[in-house]
Amino acid sequence: MIIDAKAIVVTLLIVAVAFLTGLRMVRSFALSIAQENHDANVALDQAEEQKRVKQERNADVAAASAFAKVEPLLTVTTSKTATSLPKPEVGTTNPEV
Repeated sequence: MIIDAKAIVVTLLIVAVAFLTGLRMVRSFALSIAQENHDANVALDQAEEQKRVKQERNADVAAASAFAKVEPLLTVTTSKTATSLPKPEVGTTNPEV
């Protein structure tokens, strides 16, 4: 086998084409893995967001339920204390405050 410039150039071209083809395949594979990873992260984020919204909704319902139970007591207490306190006169200052 004779090693001349033509053989070296052809060999370099074959190696370059093989290298670029391999690089393209590796990049394509890495891109598909990154896209799958991104899709999985989006799915996890959506699941966590749905869970958070559900917990927030349940907390709001519980707070509304608790307030509904306490609200009648608040209106009775407020009306009793409002009638028992003396009304301040206009133009006077309150020394207790």
